[in-house]
Amino acid sequence: MTKQEFLRLVRLYPVAAAIKSNEDMQIALDSDVRLLFLLKGNAFQFAPIVARAHQSGKGVVAHVDLVGGIGKDRVGIQHLHQMGVDAIITSKSQLIAAGRAEGLITIQRLLLLEDSALEKGARTIAHAGPDLVEVLPGIIFPEVAPMLFKLLPGPFIAGGFIRTSTDVEKMLAAGAILSSSSTRELWQRSV
Repeated sequence: MTKQEFLRLVRLYPVAAAIKSNEDMQIALDSDVRLLFLLKGNAFQFAPIVARAHQSGKGVVAHVDLVGGIGKDRVGIQHLHQMGVDAIITSKSQLIAAGRAEGLITIQRLLLLEDSALEKGARTIAHAGPDLVEVLPGIIFPEVAPMLFKLLPGPFIAGGFIRTSTDVEKMLAAGAILSSSSTRELWQRSV
């Protein structure tokens, strides 16, 4: 998947399903979301999930730091790529480089637990050069967006504590291109 294809999926639906269980996976596969963020699970079981997601026109993003059964190195990234995973999420710069070398879309997480994490994290991410940056907790994205846009080129994903459609709208208005959420109600368009 190219970055342009990934961004096309982002434009089709503004929320990515943050998947933490097999039940989440089944619901997400049948939902309106176009991107599946695999935050838990066993990488040895990803191949049929990836195939089904692709048949449904969805992209698959694996959080390398959190999923089991995969090495946290270049060989592990190669294996995910061979399984058909479209993108990786990680907080580790060396895995961003490995993902880029494999031709995967790369998303680096920026965890903002305190003010000092913003500038330090931004420097680390600027050096790594991921395709996208996921800001956590996402609910604070509107507050930190002005500073982020000065420090990093983006694009940005808001992840964590996004629980309502109003939250999603606030993230988009602040400049995030996507919200990731485990709130299943956000995985369906409102009727």
